[in-house]
Parts: sequence; C-alpha cells; structure tokens
Amino acid sequence: MPEKETDQELIDQVSRSAKYAQLAGTLVARVTAEEAKKYKSQQAIIQSARTRLHQLTGAYLAPKIDYAHWLDKFKCLDPKNLEGLESTSLQMMRLHASTYERIDVLPTFFKTTLASVAPIKSVMDLACGLNPLSIPWMPLAEDFTYFASDVVSPLVHFLWHYFELFGINGNASILDLSHFIPSQPVQLALLMKTLPLMEQIEHGLSRKILENLNAEHILVTYPLRSLGGRKKGMEETYRSQFDDLVSGRDWKIQEFRFPNEIAYLVTK
Repeated sequence: MPEKETDQELIDQVSRSAKYAQLAGTLVARVTAEEAKKYKSQQAIIQSARTRLHQLTGAYLAPKIDYAHWLDKFKCLDPKNLEGLESTSLQMMRLHASTYERIDVLPTFFKTTLASVAPIKSVMDLACGLNPLSIPWMPLAEDFTYFASDVVSPLVHFLWHYFELFGINGNASILDLSHFIPSQPVQLALLMKTLPLMEQIEHGLSRKILENLNAEHILVTYPLRSLGGRKKGMEETYRSQFDDLVSGRDWKIQEFRFPNEIAYLVTK
C-alpha cells in the first residue's frame, strides 16, 4: 500500500460517511486537497477534512432530517391555508440553526430589510439552507421567481419538490459557491450568514462574491452569536469585516440590527 493515497482516493474515503457523501463533490474535493497539504497521515487528513466540512455545513443542520416526512406534511396542507403553511414551515425551520435563530423576528425581518426595494420580482438564495421556507414572510411580487442553491443534496432535492408542490416559479440546485459564482441576473441575492463561512474556505472570497453577483440588491447578514449562544465580540468583528468589503465601493448600504443577526442591504 502506498504511503499516501491519491487525492481521489482520499476524497472517496472522506465521502464514505453518509453525512459527507451528501455534500457537493467540489467542496469535498477542495477541503480534502487542502488538508492533504497539511498532514502526512491518511487518517489525519480524513479526520481534519471531515471536521472542516462539519463546521461549514453539518453543524447547522439537525442530524438525519427526514425530508420525505416533511414533504408529506406539506403535501397534506391546503394550498390556500396560509396559517397551516406558516406553522409547518416554522416547525421545519427549527431544524436549521440559521433559520431557527431568525424565527422570533421572522414576521418583520424581511419586511423591514427589503421595504425600500419591494416588491421583489426575482430572488437568488445562495447557501440557502431552509431559508426558502421563509417565502410566506417575504415581500415578493405576485409573479416572483426564486432560485435556491446549497451544497447539501437531500436538502436541495426537498426544496425542488417543495417548489413544485406550491407552484413556485424557479428551481433548487446543488451549488458550491466557493467553486462557482452564478451570473444569472436577479433583483435580489440573499447571503444569509454565508460570508463568514466563505472566508473560512478562502480569505477574500466574500469580496469576490459581492463583486461578481449580478444582482441589483444583495441582502447580507451576519450572526451575532455563536452556535453555542456566545457573543464573543462577533458584532464588532463582522462590522469591521463588512466595512472592509464595501470600502471604496460606490454602493448604497442600509443597516438593520436584530437580536441575533445584523443585516446589510447592498444596492449596487
């Protein structure tokens, strides 16, 4: 047996776990290749790669979500029963840390942050998690289109069927934002607590994403607490990071502060 396996063999080893096999292959390949440069031991590479992937994705989702069960719950709803749709959506959004932290302010969050640009006709929700379930609370035009993407394939498949079920014009796709920045023109792009994760993957990636998105407006948010609930100076850190990202740009910036999240509406 060779001292060190090839990159593809290492990637295959990392992906043998069902948890990581469901992630976009480009992200698994990138992280594994980067960890292979740091360690000589095959086991150390695999363990470190899986740890990073967990920090980037797995830490935010409840383990073993039964997407088929949730899809069945939505199928049982009367499409005209907005109260039932909102109630079921809120229940499911508790399974993702990002949307769970926003639930208490959801009735006003999007109405407040997007008031100056509503109604929204087209949305691109990047690294979306379960955020598309927030559609009932968004100030969208009647004929809106919604494009969602994430690196977790079962989640994306669920959203694709969810869109189909409720007749939402758009799609859900598997997309590794660190590998490819979409150029599709939209009125609004959503980067909900996404940029800190992009910086973990590659320093300077956040700036590249903001500069290259073909969106009239971009709603960028940052968490104010860690997943464990600690503040740890996060507000000061992320304010500084964002100020650096938009420095020197002729962009209009609106800031909104919520208990667990700070939001910036960027208009190019």
